[in-house]
Amino acid sequence: MFKRFLAVLLLFLIARPLAAEVVRVEVASRKDVLNGKSFGTAGAFEEISGKIYFAVDPKNTSNLIIADINKAPKNSSGKVEFSADFSLIKPKDVSHGNGTVLLEVPNRGNKRTLAFFDFAGGSAEPRDPQTDAQVGDGFLLERGYTLLWVGWQADVPMQEGLLRGYLPIAHELTGGPIVGLVRSDFTVAVKTTEMSLADRDHQAYPVSNPKDLANVMTVRDTVEGMRRRVPRDQWDFTPDGKSVKMPAGFEINKIYEVVYKAKDPTVVGLGPAAIRDTISKMKYGEWTELGLPQGGIKRAIGFGISQSGRFLRTYLYYGFNEDEGHRKVFDGVFSRVAGSGRGAFNNRFAQPSRDANPFRNFFYPVDIFPFTDIAQTDPATGKKDGLLTHHMKPEFMPKTMYTNSSH
Repeated sequence: MFKRFLAVLLLFLIARPLAAEVVRVEVASRKDVLNGKSFGTAGAFEEISGKIYFAVDPKNTSNLIIADINKAPKNSSGKVEFSADFSLIKPKDVSHGNGTVLLEVPNRGNKRTLAFFDFAGGSAEPRDPQTDAQVGDGFLLERGYTLLWVGWQADVPMQEGLLRGYLPIAHELTGGPIVGLVRSDFTVAVKTTEMSLADRDHQAYPVSNPKDLANVMTVRDTVEGMRRRVPRDQWDFTPDGKSVKMPAGFEINKIYEVVYKAKDPTVVGLGPAAIRDTISKMKYGEWTELGLPQGGIKRAIGFGISQSGRFLRTYLYYGFNEDEGHRKVFDGVFSRVAGSGRGAFNNRFAQPSRDANPFRNFFYPVDIFPFTDIAQTDPATGKKDGLLTHHMKPEFMPKTMYTNSSH
């Protein structure tokens, strides 16, 4: 009987899917918030920042939803490695907190939780708030919340203090570079001779071959105006392949579009996986380096504003709320001013910063079907789909809240 029990147990362990693993964490900074000021019954808080390192199994069913995961480089164990910046504000003794982590998805690398909930001052929330004004009125801290930010976007501007994800580049299975069409559009307020192919000072995908005949630039006077092709001898790519230049200068208030063959797409879908696996580690594991014992975090809420709210809607649509061990990640999701949109957060040559705007960023995947949580039918295509019915099992469904205001 005992041998039979051991055999069954062994089979169970072999068949059981491996849980997501945070490989390690590098703590770059650790300091008391406001010199150890006490907040309600939660007591003193500390702010910890650094980098988290991940390794995911590309064959795990929870990772098959990641675009190009099979084309990402793998380590000797067959796993895909990546990392992300993080910032954490937690009770020094987490047992005095309320057992809930509130994770904000950084908007283009920025933090807004304390400004939104705690009325912290300043137009840009610092990575490590140090003054009363930067911390705000203490609303979240007095209630014992653990606050977390994890970088997920690999192409954010190279500016100090922005949280980013460090994601690998996908390659063809033969080892060669992946090449595909990418669209960029822009207008200028003052005449200039050079413009980036990225959005809002982000990092662009480089052109594969500047001389390729598929590279086209057009210009038009209005959104619905007719496009006119700009002769190829009047413009060119910069040496790094990430900007375009026109010696005669780009005209003010004209809409320029560049469609070009780019190379080296980032595996953007690993960004949502970084969010997923960090929360999974907090809820189901022990994180000694961060002072988080097993069971110290019992609940997790995901929060995002605008782009980050669309990120969360996309996260739910693809089914990222199920971790590698097939457990629920977020218990609640709060999506703020995201409308009914999603975004380019899990596709080849994705440009996550691009959004739907009346005068720029045309033809990017933002306002796309489906728009509702429950399944609806698209009258144009007959397709039936829903945000929470696309790839979401009931046991992994979080409570959701949407708030919207004027644009």
